[in-house]
Amino acid sequence: MKRNSKLLIVAVFSALLLPGAVIHAQQKTVQINVSELLPHVEVSFAPQSGTFVEGSTFQVPILVNTKGTSINGIDLKISFDANKLSIIQPSNGKSIIGVWVEPPAYDNSRGTASFVGVIPNGITTSSGLIGTITFIAKGIGEAVVSFKSNSSILVNDGLGSVATTNFRRAGYNIIPKPPEGVIIYSETHPSQSTWYNNKNPFFTWDKEKGVTGFSYVLDNMPSTIPDNNVLTTDTIKAYQNLNDGIYYFHIKAIKNGVWGTTGTFLVKIDTTPPADFKPRAEYVVAAVVMVERVLVSFLTTDNLSGIDYYEVGVIDKSQPATESPVFTVAESPFQVPFTGRDALRVIVRAVDKAGNIKDESINVQAPLVIGQFIKDYSTYILLGILLLAVFMLLIHYLFGHKLLAHLRRAFAIVKEEEASEHEHTAQSELNRQSFNSTSIQNNSLNTTQTDVDNKPVIINK
Repeated sequence: MKRNSKLLIVAVFSALLLPGAVIHAQQKTVQINVSELLPHVEVSFAPQSGTFVEGSTFQVPILVNTKGTSINGIDLKISFDANKLSIIQPSNGKSIIGVWVEPPAYDNSRGTASFVGVIPNGITTSSGLIGTITFIAKGIGEAVVSFKSNSSILVNDGLGSVATTNFRRAGYNIIPKPPEGVIIYSETHPSQSTWYNNKNPFFTWDKEKGVTGFSYVLDNMPSTIPDNNVLTTDTIKAYQNLNDGIYYFHIKAIKNGVWGTTGTFLVKIDTTPPADFKPRAEYVVAAVVMVERVLVSFLTTDNLSGIDYYEVGVIDKSQPATESPVFTVAESPFQVPFTGRDALRVIVRAVDKAGNIKDESINVQAPLVIGQFIKDYSTYILLGILLLAVFMLLIHYLFGHKLLAHLRRAFAIVKEEEASEHEHTAQSELNRQSFNSTSIQNNSLNTTQTDVDNKPVIINK
């Protein structure tokens, strides 16, 4: 009835405005659709289209454009594809609706939602937010979201008039979810942070439901992505005789025609033992006649995994050659149990972080003690000799010339005394000889005189 009255009013109004309308009323009938003259409103979803991955969530705001008309009532009934979409939250709290006649509601089993409320004093807007629906994409395909035919927008005219509303639908494309990064295992190299001396790695991985194939590659780069070519449908891969180094096994899966993200597994291989080295023995002498202890020093390197620890074993060489040493973890220098009479063989074992070992040995036997004493303290002995030499040079520098002069003078005096004594001795000997000679002569004269005195005198007649 109301529509008919409005239609009549509009018709009369239009007739007054049209020139010659009365004159020609009987000649021509004019048809006017009153709904086209009533206020128009547009309600839509934003965005109205889009592509979303299966399992992802996305928000769809509901917007109203009053196109210059003031509205004060909203009653929206929404329908969506329950096989492909589910609502997580019907509204985020922001809305032009001031009073909710009923709270925003939804039913995921039926695929429906509703927004009913009023706007006190009305509103005129070109992009008013009625509410925001948060969907989760749960099925693959085209998902349609639309307004039901019993939805309406009321004009703020005091009469509760229903605005002519253009309800726009939306369609969203739900694409398959790419497979997750493949989870990889290795029985031969289980820990990605550990070095192994096994050059034959073996890999296995999980296969997600719906996966139809895998693409993989093994290289030395951490971020390689395999090609989009199916290389296997199995879940195992083995490699043989790899060189030492760091390797990355990359693999990705294809599911529903979509390639997933790449999973990566790190492998560290080191089959080379530590570098050659030579232990060195140092004999600690407690006294000139006794060796107190023996210290064995050692050090080596490993180019890849690095040195993990050292072990030391000691063999008594007097025991059978088949005897095996007991190794204990040790650090350099290692003190060898030594009595001074033993003949020992010390074996040093270097172990790298991949478990590779390198054994080196040294024979330990008490050296000549005095010789070892000189060897051990050669630095101090040499230093003492140098200090003595310096001291002697200093003495010579300070007193050398005077001392030599005194020595020369003393030698001269001694020589003079010796010469004088020799001369005196010679003179004494000469005097003694002269005295003896004189005595002999005197005795001879005396004897001759006696003989003369005693000889008879013969007188010739």
